[in-house]
Amino acid sequence: MEVWIFISIFLIVVVSFLLIRIYQLSKISSKEITKIQRKINDRYQQDSLEHFETIIKSITDGLLIVDNKGYVSFANKSFKDIMKLDDPPEGKRFIEVIRNIDLINLLRKCIETKQEVKDEVIIKKLGYNITILAKAIPILDSVGKISFFILLLQDITRLKQLENLRTEFIANISHELKTPVTTIKSYTETLLEGAIEDRENLRKFIEIIKNQTDRLNALIEDLLTLSKIEYGEIKIEKEKLFLESMVDSVFQIFSDKAQKKGVYLKKDIPPHTVISADREKFLQILINLIDNAIKFTEKGGVTVRFYKEDSKGIISVEDTGIGIPKEHLHRIGERFYRVDKARSRLLGGTGLGLAIVKHLVSAHGWQLKIESEVGVGTKVKIMIPSE
Repeated sequence: MEVWIFISIFLIVVVSFLLIRIYQLSKISSKEITKIQRKINDRYQQDSLEHFETIIKSITDGLLIVDNKGYVSFANKSFKDIMKLDDPPEGKRFIEVIRNIDLINLLRKCIETKQEVKDEVIIKKLGYNITILAKAIPILDSVGKISFFILLLQDITRLKQLENLRTEFIANISHELKTPVTTIKSYTETLLEGAIEDRENLRKFIEIIKNQTDRLNALIEDLLTLSKIEYGEIKIEKEKLFLESMVDSVFQIFSDKAQKKGVYLKKDIPPHTVISADREKFLQILINLIDNAIKFTEKGGVTVRFYKEDSKGIISVEDTGIGIPKEHLHRIGERFYRVDKARSRLLGGTGLGLAIVKHLVSAHGWQLKIESEVGVGTKVKIMIPSE
């Protein structure tokens, strides 16, 4: 009975409180209600603006907003960086800000057609051409007039470079495969047509077929190796190696080749020099570098040195060969890239050796640097940071 009395009293108190609160709210004027609504709306708009600014700042593409009179309302940092703008562009006409006829024409076409327009545009930046995918988007009001329009700039330079490399790679691999296959096919057909009875030329023909088969096999092996390295399928298992011993073993492989060309093989390595490397992969690096050095050296020879520089260990494979023109140096290490294509093919190169070296050096956590002078020779340096 006492519990029911307590519950009844509690309900009377709650109802009384609610009635008083309703009465107080009824006394609020319509102006005060409007003021409260305005505060809520202002707060909502402020939050929305902050969210909008956060989104705009996070966009990595260049963004320009232009009003319907042609004046810039907003430009993000990426746009300013792409267009090299030092002064704030806001408040200026877009033709003063952009200063690129292709982009100006793109915006004009967008205004005329009231439709989205996009195109690839070349822009000069720091002395280099960069490729930009530009997109102009009109924002229309309820009656179809342009309220403002947006210009988006996406730097696709790297993408275009990769597309060009892919196209070049396909063209190169097709050519590299076609040459030995055509030669093998040609000499095989000659043998089948009766030359097999020609004892005088039979051995010569078979040797040519064997050489082209070896070349084809080397190309396939290098492609497979490069593919495995690029996809991270090759693991680097480092161990302590005596550098002088590793160099001696490679010199032994190429001693006959060097003697036939009349070039020397020397080493300048301090005794007991030890490096931490994957034995098999490091051997592959040395074989490729020393083989290349011998191929392109007619007088003098090849020297492998080791020395310290700025706390780094430097392995330098140096030759007194034909050298590499400066304009080609930055491309050395690309797949199938050759300075002298005819000479390289004649010497039996696949065009993948230095690409493999470059990737294996990087996989070890080292750096590769190439210095060369035409008619003087080339130095390929492997820079090993101190552990």
